[in-house]
Amino acid sequence: MTDVMAADVTACDPWDGADVAALVSLEPVARLRYRSRFGDANLNGRSYGGQILGQAMMAATLSAPEARPAAMLQLLFLRGADPDQRITFDVQALQDGKRFSSRHVIGTQDDGRTILSAQATFCAPQPGPRHAAPFAPSEDPDRLPDLTMIPEALMAQLRPLGPYSRHIKPCMDFRIPEVERQLSAATAQPRLRFWLKSRQPLAAHSHAQSAVFAYLSDWWLNFSSVGNHLRALQSREPLYLSSLNHCIWFHRAFSPDAWMHVESESPCADGGRGLSIARIHDRDGAMLATAIQETLMVHPDGEAT
Repeated sequence: MTDVMAADVTACDPWDGADVAALVSLEPVARLRYRSRFGDANLNGRSYGGQILGQAMMAATLSAPEARPAAMLQLLFLRGADPDQRITFDVQALQDGKRFSSRHVIGTQDDGRTILSAQATFCAPQPGPRHAAPFAPSEDPDRLPDLTMIPEALMAQLRPLGPYSRHIKPCMDFRIPEVERQLSAATAQPRLRFWLKSRQPLAAHSHAQSAVFAYLSDWWLNFSSVGNHLRALQSREPLYLSSLNHCIWFHRAFSPDAWMHVESESPCADGGRGLSIARIHDRDGAMLATAIQETLMVHPDGEAT
């Protein structure tokens, strides 16, 4: 009986694949301790990195003052997580000052195995100088094809990148403009721009908004680090890709259930690690957030190109 009860506590509930707000929701189990409810696997059978980001963001948010929206999330992926097992998030309140609240989050699984360490800050908008990188949308994302409509011959060129495929999570809408130029092995560059949003509307001013954005922010972000190597990789075994760390700066409060334009660029890849930096704007050109991810990108055979 004890073993059955333990399994009931640690095993995730089935997720419907569509309710992204439910996916990032957490159960309080003690003061400043929360437990995940659902798991979300990637194509390698491990927890999708966005799930880890979203749930860590939610754990920090639940302990922050209501009037202070998310300002920053910085997360280290320490170990791969089992998507069938719950994650326990322990939050430490580092600061509740005049302007900022800061939280440290540790996520554990499998009897104390640490899988993530995160820092998050929260701050109400303050008076001060303002500027932002400009953006003027050149297409209507609703008129762009999703990945399922892109020719298989084009998508087949992504085989060396392992996880990249025609698969789209049903909880999100994802569109790539100029897809032939951006994804072709002959013309791909160390950058990628795309449109992204959650399919399910989110309640206004809900805790889930920043957590859902964190979930979405992992999607195709690191393609800019590997895409321009496609031509050289065509005759090689697929790269092993794994997120090492991920940072988000929230420049303003917003809801990710409206279209967001993501422009990701990789300034450098070396030593088996690639860096991708993304600017996120809304359809009106307002800058919403900046996201940076470092990715492990190595050849299974150990040879460099």
